[in-house]
Parts: sequence; structure tokens; C-alpha cells
Amino acid sequence: MSDSAPKALKTILLIDDDDLIAGSLRQVLQMDGCDVDVAVDACSADALMSEKSYDIVLVDPYLTGGVHREDGDLIARIRTLQPAANLVVLTGYGSPELDRSASDGRVSAILTKPQSIVFLSQFLVAAANPAAMTPQPSIKGQPA
Repeated sequence: MSDSAPKALKTILLIDDDDLIAGSLRQVLQMDGCDVDVAVDACSADALMSEKSYDIVLVDPYLTGGVHREDGDLIARIRTLQPAANLVVLTGYGSPELDRSASDGRVSAILTKPQSIVFLSQFLVAAANPAAMTPQPSIKGQPA
């Protein structure tokens, strides 16, 4: 019998319609021991979030599909379905709504594209520890 309990897998949902980013990041995070699901559209994300709880949700709020007509709509939907998850936004487009989401605590961090897959993986693994995350208005210009 082991003295320590097995380390729980961190569950991460990647919501991004860029297959290259989502697929590459998924592979790296899985190598880091995370349980990773990918949704390439808002409807798929909705289905996954309705079935499973996630520690972290990484989202590009400017997806194709109907749920996100405003970037705040998708963020609000994630918050409704995954209230305990750390929500990290990855986007090439900032907006006042996103900045408000960060300042009011609905979003843990906003990362601007482009970011390296290594940086994103390290950031998300760190974000899996809620005590390590504090709301931030944005993180820009990380080395690619």
C-alpha cells in the first residue's frame, strides 16, 4: 500500500478552431500528464462542458459558430457550465469586454496570440493550481 495518493490528472478543455494550435498544445499537455479535450467550435465546447468538469478552460472567444456572437457570450456560457474552472483567454484580438472580464474575475488571464506551444503548456500546467492564478488584465508579448 502506498503512503501517497496517486496524483490526480488535471483536466483541461481547449476551445480553439485553429487545429494546429489545439492539436499541438494537446499533445504537449498530455505529455505533461494532463487530461485534455479539444473543441473546435462553440457547440462542441458546450457539449463537453455539459458532460465533464475541467480545472482549466483555454478559449479563443472568436470562434466560428453561433454561441459567441459577442465574446462575452461564450465567456458567460463557460462560467455558467464551468464555474470552478480557471478560464484563460487566448486571442489575437483584444476588446473592452475581454478586459472587463479579466478585471471582474470572470477570466483568470488573457494571453495574446501568437504564443509558443511550450509557453502555453507551462502556463496552463501552472494554472491548474488555482492558488497560483490571480486575475490579470492581460499578458502580452511572451517570446514565441
